[in-house]
Amino acid sequence: MKGVILAAGRGTRLRPLTDKRSKPLIPLANRPLISYPLHKLIEAGITEIGIVVGENEEELRSTLGCTAEPGAGTSFAADLHYIKQDQPLGLAHAVKCAEAFCAGEEFVLLFCDNLFAEPLKPALAEWRKLDAAALVHTYEMAEPRASGVAVVEDGWVLELEEKPERPKSNLAVVGIDILTPAMFEAIPHIKPSARGELEITDALAVLVKMGKRVRARPLSGFWFDTGTFADLIAAHGPVLEHFGDFQIKGLIEGAETEGKVGVGEGSVVRGSTIAGPVLIGSGCRVTDCTLGPYVSVGDDCSLSGCKLKDCQVYPGTALSGAQDSGAIFEGRMRVDGG
Repeated sequence: MKGVILAAGRGTRLRPLTDKRSKPLIPLANRPLISYPLHKLIEAGITEIGIVVGENEEELRSTLGCTAEPGAGTSFAADLHYIKQDQPLGLAHAVKCAEAFCAGEEFVLLFCDNLFAEPLKPALAEWRKLDAAALVHTYEMAEPRASGVAVVEDGWVLELEEKPERPKSNLAVVGIDILTPAMFEAIPHIKPSARGELEITDALAVLVKMGKRVRARPLSGFWFDTGTFADLIAAHGPVLEHFGDFQIKGLIEGAETEGKVGVGEGSVVRGSTIAGPVLIGSGCRVTDCTLGPYVSVGDDCSLSGCKLKDCQVYPGTALSGAQDSGAIFEGRMRVDGG
């Protein structure tokens, strides 16, 4: 089985953060967004991974290379393949671009900006017992109109609709799918949506109309679609706590710490109070600060006299006397979820 990650978007709604990098490389809890779906696939034993890219191809190639290194509990690497989507014609079009890479095999489809806690292995184990064309994950939402919505009976999808004005259920279809090559047969039968794009939900609906079986599996744990600043800030705490590498490799002097705290190599924390979960990258200087809970500080940062809670400080940023919560800092720039 192969893995496919959709990563062609620039993330215009996240400007100015995406003025310097494309959306897949935006930091969250000291890791680029795309590292999270990569981790999920590698953790599940999927080591042949295609990344669908657009204008950001060289940027991703230079950052990720062609091999995802072992880590996060895995003892093996993954081979990365870059698949060009020449035009931004929608997510289903991006999937169609991966047809040659999949070469008739089943594949797991993930989005670079969708973050979730549950491992993929339970879904893969369920999949192997099924006779189905697709398995999708659903997530209960009070207001699912911004997503694809599924009508499900006894675990099987009866109907799917993309961004319905009047949803027929509260089950949003999230971007965690296991698919057969039948998906590539369905995509040519769909038409652009109201926003002019080919939608994955519509292709899945075609599978159902073709008489193919599509399984719905409820997703447990958290799930975030990080499309806006508010989403990034909301996702930060759960993602930091779930994925953070809390090891003390740097120096802590005259500081109080409690909870999960990680300090990277070459970093020095002095005269500060750190209430985890807090993650401080490598090469940082933190002096006379109160940090936490839920603070991540990227590599090569300098913080002095700051009081931060639920904040992200991007690499290379210097802050003095900052007092804030629910914000992202980069250089001289500050953004929040308002």
